[in-house]
Amino acid sequence: MLGRPRSVSIYRSLLGNLALVIVLLSGAIMTLTFIGSQQTVRRMSGQILRETIGQIDVELRHFFDPVVRNLDLLRAWSESGLLDVGDQAALNRLLVPVMRANPQVSAVILADERGRSNILFHFGDEWSIRETRRDTWGDRAAWLEWTEARPEPVASWKTSDYDPRDRPWFQGARAAYRASGSGDVAARVYWTRPYTFYTANAPGLTAALAFRSGDGLLRMVALDVLLTDISRFTTRLRAGAHGEVMVLTDDDRVIGLPNAPRYQSFAAQIAALMKRPAELDMPVVADAARALRERPGADRGPVRLESRGERWWVDMSPFPLGPDHSLLISVMVPESDLVGSLGYLRLGIVLVMLVGLAAAIARAARLAQRYSRPIGALVQESERISRGDLEPGPAIGSSITEVRRLADAHDRMRVSLRTLLKLERDLQVARRIQQDTLPERLPAVRGFEIDAWNEPAEETGGDTYDVIGYRRGPGDRAAELSLTDADGAVILLADATGHGIGPALSVTQVRAMLRMAIRVGEELPTIVRHLNAQLCADSSDGRFVSAWLGRIDAARETLSGFSCGQGPLLYYRAAERACRVLDADAAPLGCLEDLEVNLREPIRMEPGDVFAVLSDGVVEAVNAEGEQFGTKRVVDLIARHHEASAAALMAALKEALAAFTGSSPADDDRTVILIKRC
Repeated sequence: MLGRPRSVSIYRSLLGNLALVIVLLSGAIMTLTFIGSQQTVRRMSGQILRETIGQIDVELRHFFDPVVRNLDLLRAWSESGLLDVGDQAALNRLLVPVMRANPQVSAVILADERGRSNILFHFGDEWSIRETRRDTWGDRAAWLEWTEARPEPVASWKTSDYDPRDRPWFQGARAAYRASGSGDVAARVYWTRPYTFYTANAPGLTAALAFRSGDGLLRMVALDVLLTDISRFTTRLRAGAHGEVMVLTDDDRVIGLPNAPRYQSFAAQIAALMKRPAELDMPVVADAARALRERPGADRGPVRLESRGERWWVDMSPFPLGPDHSLLISVMVPESDLVGSLGYLRLGIVLVMLVGLAAAIARAARLAQRYSRPIGALVQESERISRGDLEPGPAIGSSITEVRRLADAHDRMRVSLRTLLKLERDLQVARRIQQDTLPERLPAVRGFEIDAWNEPAEETGGDTYDVIGYRRGPGDRAAELSLTDADGAVILLADATGHGIGPALSVTQVRAMLRMAIRVGEELPTIVRHLNAQLCADSSDGRFVSAWLGRIDAARETLSGFSCGQGPLLYYRAAERACRVLDADAAPLGCLEDLEVNLREPIRMEPGDVFAVLSDGVVEAVNAEGEQFGTKRVVDLIARHHEASAAALMAALKEALAAFTGSSPADDDRTVILIKRC
């Protein structure tokens, strides 16, 4: 069993490798100067070819290695829960910087084995997001589109037959995951063959990484990588004075064009990419591709050929992209570049190589230190942050733009983490405080059954309810609050505009004022007027609270109520087997300073009658197709289950609502109060 590779610092690795390459290259060239003419030409050609191939190999690694690192980063973010597809704004804050830092990436894809995918596209100054959920949305896809000049996203729905599970990158990454399990990340990355992107009309490939998340699902992160930058590099590179280089796919299609005048414009490069060498009308390119393809399998060195009366040395080297695909680096050097006045050449090469060797090693040492020192400091800062130490560290000095940006990103990440941790603690405290205001146990009122339910859409909600049981005191004494054998009860359902901390404070304020009014013995109309006056005085930002207040009188078997913008109110009469939908009595609390309060006649509830108060989060709940739950479904459910207890009726309503909405998240807080006459 192989052990882990020996760890080595960046400084030692850079200095050692650069010095080694320089020493070997210099020694090889100096040795070649004292060899015979033909042998010298052969070896010089081989050296130039290998050097050029190595240079292209390094450039390709610089091009493709960030793709692997970013795939691993996206996987880590996904496993830690940062890539929440339900929070597109937070998702963009993570993914957009990744694409800006890697201009060769044109799309970031998140997908799973259920057929769900979230794709962020970037073309020029245009950005778009396509979200598909094959398991719930079918062939519908949600789009968000914006530009640098118009950053506000525009949402739309479009029909799409896109299913990530049918894509070659998904199937290939799944097979790579099954083959390598949880091994090295680079071994689990699957690279597709280069192909022409439909949206960008440019050659590219897709790199994908599969992993098993904590919920047991097989998930994918993938990047669409444009290959046009490879030609931008190869068209500026020459092997020797007049040599040519190109990069091909393993099925002989050109993705790195040679240095020719006709391919210096980007439009010309796009038109020529993905063609075969013979289609480029460059004889030496076509002859080199044919000669290299036809050479014996055991002969992997340079090949000498003649094209249009001129002798060339050519070589080809694979650049692997995973176990299934690779690119081919091809280099061509004319022999005339290598033949000259060898006597003078030897002395010149020796002198130049000695001076260059010393200068290059000195420069390599400075470069190694320049790169390694700030990176080492950043590693220490990352380790400190990982231990939970979010205090600012020492300044990291570097003239390298990427290192500066990384240091700035560290500082921003530290500040963001501190803010997020504080916000999360505050939200948990707010939720606990709000939940503590809901009654732990509903009072028992003679002849009535009462049940209530509340589900906030976020950590804190804009809905609340209260059921306050009381016994009448003797004489003019105020009512005494009671949970058992109560003479009556005052009931509240309040719904503030929006949901979150602000609305939660508003409805909590209403509940507190109601409790105080009950304790001092105020009547329902007076309570409503006081609540409205206080909310008008406190609300300066246009907020208001829709509310229903009711009072049960057990002795008279009646229910009185007043609705301030709250609805629907449903009254089911068992004897008639019919349900009335009652409208609101007045505007919401906090809207009008002079609120007119005229109570309706109390409802005398007969055995089996049901009165239901629902917040709009219940009737306006939507399923995956955008259809609302609606009042009619509630009415039909009460009619079917009116003989059951209030608790059983509430359970049936919650079950029906959950079955209707499925996996669709709640857009608004949901609150229900059920009152049944026994």
